[in-house]
Amino acid sequence: MRFPRIRTALAGLGAAALTAALSVTATPAAGAAESATLPPSPECATDCEQVFELSLPHDVHFAGWRDSSVPAGDSVLVYYSGGSVRDTLELENKRVRDADCGWEGDAQRCAVTYDTGAHGSGALSALLLGDEGIVHSDDVQGNSAEATLRQLDGNSRPDVALRQSTYEPNFAEAPQYWETYLEFEGKFVRTGCTVPEQGSSPAPTEPVHTSCAYI
Repeated sequence: MRFPRIRTALAGLGAAALTAALSVTATPAAGAAESATLPPSPECATDCEQVFELSLPHDVHFAGWRDSSVPAGDSVLVYYSGGSVRDTLELENKRVRDADCGWEGDAQRCAVTYDTGAHGSGALSALLLGDEGIVHSDDVQGNSAEATLRQLDGNSRPDVALRQSTYEPNFAEAPQYWETYLEFEGKFVRTGCTVPEQGSSPAPTEPVHTSCAYI
């Protein structure tokens, strides 16, 4: 199932008014919480399940929906304002998992994790703007599961830890390691890598600065 990208103007509310409303400082809610009041994505009203929903200041919501008609269905991100769909962004071959947001000037900077392929995962960065909708600015991927959102540098916006495999001698037997990425002006900047190890370990809670040259 494909999700055509749409932009739905919010009736009765101009871009300037929406931007002004978002400029009042408040702390966005993190984590997923389903809402019975928000409509599903227009692209998949009967075939999608809601994976996450963030309630943001001034009656703004950000949600991830996934096609439930097939095992590895595509996803779509939905930006709501005033209970109505403001904009959507299709994510082909990506199964959304969770999201978090924080202030960037007068707008909300959000990061979304997803699964992709047989065992890969990744994260994308997007800005929610009153006049432009969802502005997708960056995407990073790992070749293992468990892409994780973290607050690594204390600026209130989500950063990312990605898990990678060395693939030596193969994926199932290979050591794995973490990469940490700080969000900076809409881009994810890699800071370093942990030492490859057998077995699982939790995602780092602070930036890793060890060189990745040996990987």
